[in-house]
Amino acid sequence: MKVLRNFAYTSGYQIFSIIVPIITTPYISRQLGPSGMGINAFSLSLVQVFVLFAYLGTQKYGNNMISKSRDDDAELISNFKSIYVNQLLTTTVTLLLYVVYVLLFINKYQELYFIQGLYLLSVYFDVSWFFQGKEDFKTTVIRGMGSKLLGVALIFILIKGPQGTVLYGFILAVSSLMANIAMWVYLWYEINWRQFLKVRLRLKPFINQLRHIFTYFIPVAFLQITTQMYQLILGWHASATEVAYYANASKIIIIPLYIITSFITVMFPRISYELASEGKERVADLLKSSVEITMLLSIPLTFGMIAISSNFVDWFFGPGFVEVSSVMIILSLRIIPATLNEAFGYLYLMADGKATLYSRALGIGGAVSLILNFVVTLAGGADATAWVSVISEVLIMLAILFFSRSKAKVLLDGLILRSFLYSILMFIPIYFVGLNHNGSIFITVVQIILAILIYGGLILIFERSKIHKILRSFTN
Repeated sequence: MKVLRNFAYTSGYQIFSIIVPIITTPYISRQLGPSGMGINAFSLSLVQVFVLFAYLGTQKYGNNMISKSRDDDAELISNFKSIYVNQLLTTTVTLLLYVVYVLLFINKYQELYFIQGLYLLSVYFDVSWFFQGKEDFKTTVIRGMGSKLLGVALIFILIKGPQGTVLYGFILAVSSLMANIAMWVYLWYEINWRQFLKVRLRLKPFINQLRHIFTYFIPVAFLQITTQMYQLILGWHASATEVAYYANASKIIIIPLYIITSFITVMFPRISYELASEGKERVADLLKSSVEITMLLSIPLTFGMIAISSNFVDWFFGPGFVEVSSVMIILSLRIIPATLNEAFGYLYLMADGKATLYSRALGIGGAVSLILNFVVTLAGGADATAWVSVISEVLIMLAILFFSRSKAKVLLDGLILRSFLYSILMFIPIYFVGLNHNGSIFITVVQIILAILIYGGLILIFERSKIHKILRSFTN
């Protein structure tokens, strides 16, 4: 039951995260316009690269180590202290490098770039990996929802036109910082601080742990850097408007992936714990059920996003953003391969200590995507960048499935194959419902309800026993 309860917390939070941009993006897109949103997206992409180096794999490694040592208080506190000190060191070095970079290379909108540096300060206080390792997702969800509500309120109160571009960046960055600071209120009661102070860090084990953290950093880095580089290369070769088209389409496509990855986030510490407890058979069962659940979500979401894109973009973003629709359709093709990459990459390769294989797979896709990006964005803009993103994700998927071939047989399961048929049967009516309707919120709502009824109905009618069996595997 704990797995399903944690999934309820995380998926509930992700649904809340879906609602927030639905509320704020139409308002912000009209207040800041494509240029203002593009400037924010570009500067945020840059600072996120530095944030990535500040974490240096701490989140996944910390999650893994805390989950494995949570039954031993002494080992738990020792692991927490050494991992957190590593995080402090890497964040300090990265923050200094970011300040130097902004001073030397950024002339326009320098104030905004310094404000974005608050995201780096927030890394000092981020201990979400500790709570996730203990499978305490309720705590991280509460602080996340609180910070988002504060941000939404400030956006509607303070942003009143294109002059609010810098202020918009400040509100988002401060919200992130406050959320991580609030986490320490909960941490205070979780740690025996006297024992924490007694733990002595020795140089050799400390450096050895840093090496392991770096191993976890490589796959995360490939994913994050290539994602951010799409927008950065667009900004260098095209315009802020093209960045806005791509960034806004990505923002929508990431919504269904939030729900899927929330399940993987919950399962990662659970599978790590079972591996430490030598529950190999249990792990195989959990991995199979996890892949089935995530595919049952990703396949209909892919078809659904394509079907609603045209009508949705018109009313959601408003005038000046019609080009987002084609980018959104292309990026929808990323959902299925991205789901498989997360499921097999994290729940099998990384949880089982095979991060190097995951890194190789990501390296293939990352190298190809960067080369193609520099070539195609000169001519194709946001659409071309979206195709590069899809091609990269597919290449990574093929490599990961090759390294996970002993476990990948689950993809031949009849349930997953039938899910494609159910999704096609769902796609046809909702596509025609939206045809020739542009900018209607009502039509989008009808499409979503119809999609849920058709796909959900087919699953309940034909796959009920199979779904019950999958759910039982998580509650045993």
